[in-house]
Amino acid sequence: MKNYDDAALTGREEMVMKCIWDHQGPISAVETQQALKDKYDLSFERPTITTFIVHLRDKGFLGCYKKGQIYYYYPLVTEEAYTAQRAKQFTDFWFHGSAAKFLRALSGAEQNNITSEELDEIQKIIDGLDE
Repeated sequence: MKNYDDAALTGREEMVMKCIWDHQGPISAVETQQALKDKYDLSFERPTITTFIVHLRDKGFLGCYKKGQIYYYYPLVTEEAYTAQRAKQFTDFWFHGSAAKFLRALSGAEQNNITSEELDEIQKIIDGLDE
């Protein structure tokens, strides 16, 4: 997996990428602008959206093609790969790499924060690590 340390995304760039990943197909700058408004209530002018997109392309996160007069953008990095890398970085930094400490913090002081379905899913993941 590519290491994203050198290409860390800003919070706004992550929001743009999230909109692109959620779109599940090529998306134009105008559609991205609308998705940011709908999803995060953020209004950016088109040049600002274009700047985010250019940065994401430069960092290797987006590819593009032109159809007619419109450029369409698509992810070169999957959301799963990016979030796995970010989760590892977060766990390494805040919890010294301990998944147990991370899960303890994630569940909070109250045990009611995790549903029984989530606990079952976590247990399946843990059981699968032994294989």
